[in-house]
Amino acid sequence: MNNEEKRSVENLVLAIVRTELANRRTLLAYLNTALALFVSGIGMLKLTEDNWLEWLGFALVPVSIVVAIIGVVDYLVLRRSIVAEKARAAAEESDG
Repeated sequence: MNNEEKRSVENLVLAIVRTELANRRTLLAYLNTALALFVSGIGMLKLTEDNWLEWLGFALVPVSIVVAIIGVVDYLVLRRSIVAEKARAAAEESDG
């Protein structure tokens, strides 16, 4: 394997690592949003006397759960893709 091919494989490995870190940040953003929605919903249920704010609170709690589930599923799907790409990069590196 010449230097140019070696550099190309190293760049691919670094790109995979950056993608993995971005995937983790995205999961944390989803969970942060879900937590904020959940806390807001509970706060509206406990602290308000207005009927429409209670209904909004009842709506925000399941929405927060759905957001958390979407975030976890998105993370797992992309993680599976990243693991497959890592295996392909490792195979390329060992072939050279």
